[in-house]
Amino acid sequence: MEKTGKILAIFLLIILFFAIFFAAALNAIRKSAYERSYYKNEPISAIRGAIVTSDNLTLAAGRRSYSVAFDGRYAEDKELIADLSAIFLRKSKKQIMELLDKDVRVYLARDLSTQEARNFHHLSGELDRRGAFKSFNQNGMWVRYGFEIVESDSSARLYPYGDLAQPVLGFVQKITGYGQIGLERYYDMRFNAEKDGALKALRDAGGNLIYSNAMSLTKPRHGVSLLLSLNGRLQSDLERVVDEARLLNDAQEVIAAVMESESGRVLAFASSARFDAANITPESLRNARINAIQYAFEPGSVMKPFIVALLFEEGLAGQFDLVRTYGGRFKLGKETITDLAPREWMSVEDVVVYSSNIGIAQLAMKLNPYKISDGLNGFGFACESGIDLPYESAGDSPGLNGYRSDVYRATTGYGYGIRTTFIQLLKAYNVFNNGGVSVTPRLIDAVFGENAPAMENAESVRVISLNTSQRMLQILRKTVVKGNAKQALIDGIFTAGKTGTAHIARGGVYLNDYHNSFFGFANDDMNRYAIGALVIDPKNRHYASQTAAPIFRDTVLLLKKYDLIKSAAVN
Repeated sequence: MEKTGKILAIFLLIILFFAIFFAAALNAIRKSAYERSYYKNEPISAIRGAIVTSDNLTLAAGRRSYSVAFDGRYAEDKELIADLSAIFLRKSKKQIMELLDKDVRVYLARDLSTQEARNFHHLSGELDRRGAFKSFNQNGMWVRYGFEIVESDSSARLYPYGDLAQPVLGFVQKITGYGQIGLERYYDMRFNAEKDGALKALRDAGGNLIYSNAMSLTKPRHGVSLLLSLNGRLQSDLERVVDEARLLNDAQEVIAAVMESESGRVLAFASSARFDAANITPESLRNARINAIQYAFEPGSVMKPFIVALLFEEGLAGQFDLVRTYGGRFKLGKETITDLAPREWMSVEDVVVYSSNIGIAQLAMKLNPYKISDGLNGFGFACESGIDLPYESAGDSPGLNGYRSDVYRATTGYGYGIRTTFIQLLKAYNVFNNGGVSVTPRLIDAVFGENAPAMENAESVRVISLNTSQRMLQILRKTVVKGNAKQALIDGIFTAGKTGTAHIARGGVYLNDYHNSFFGFANDDMNRYAIGALVIDPKNRHYASQTAAPIFRDTVLLLKKYDLIKSAAVN
């Protein structure tokens, strides 16, 4: 009897062991089903960095974009779902019903903002409370699925100010998420999000995440953001100036810019050819080119000061030396060049002030091929300026072999036979206003974000002596006071500069179409600025003194408006 009791006890222990084993196994299965059903990994996309002006206007910003998906087979009350969803969607109830009746997973909405996505989270919970979602058994558990809100496009990009600062700003292609032109392209790799994050958490019957201690979060690593040197208000006003100038002169395009002479910081960089990055169309893409850095042209008389500066450096001419100008007509090779203000003799200074082609042609021929080639390269011609924008053109020049010809040296003197860009001319002219030192133009003041690279100092190189730069500044001041650029004279502000009018060549033939430009300076006791204006192919007026110089004047007045320059007694 005692032996039977022991056997029974052992048998009961075995049964108890198997019961515990099966219970544990069943619990593990149920737990696994529970986790599969109720835990969800929600990706958190890293965001592309922002672009902000020096006066805190956010020109471009990354944003998360969401989509709402739902499977009509999970609907208990399609009418109710359609009724309430129509409040938040740009769709009618009928359109929503058509999607739900497909009884497959469909997208009810795409490209929603974070706030719109939150609204759908709340709506999903409300519909669940009203019994709009069907319950069904899954692995022994009754579950319901509501709206599925998914992050759909990490490359979504906001441009709150329309076409402001275009095309310098650039845009992001929606399909690829890559920057196409401008700053968006130049800093594309730094802007791009480095690593996505993720959130794992319980979800309720409507599919909404339950925020609790059970969730785990991996933070995303966002792309870097840029702080620009551009002043947003000045940029906006300068764009208005170039727009009005384009209409007034019936020009193809008008470009203007302001740069701090000592630092190279570009405060405004405006073009009349702009586009709205938020609404790209095939038509607007015609303006998706930064002609200020990509369009190379023969500059005309704005080249003359560089020839004179090189002569001063070599000791080949003095400021008041006389040059014979042959009464305004001079045979150069097979061509005859003329002056608008004919004289028999002119000083070297007046060759610039009154823009004598004959005078500068003879002065340029005094430079040997090496001096003119190396000297102009030193100013930055036939070289990229180094500005932080993509696809910059280097322009071109006759080069050392070309400059062995007297004719090439002469024509380069008055701006033909050499092709340069707007930004090269702005950088080169700035040498005269910066004590003979060249600085690299730059658009970025700072870079922010995780692992943001340190900003490199702008390159500065001495090109001419301080003495030569001061003499050239005097000559360019006289050009404004007494010469062909009187439209740039402003009471109480030191201004100086030079006009340039050059025929446009197409197919090897010079036409009655023109490039008009003015490059110069506006200074006070504390600030020094280089300013450029370029008018491409004006139809109503043909001289830079009528088209480009007034843009310079308006630009200086804008600097005064924003207290970036002060009035003072000037000579």
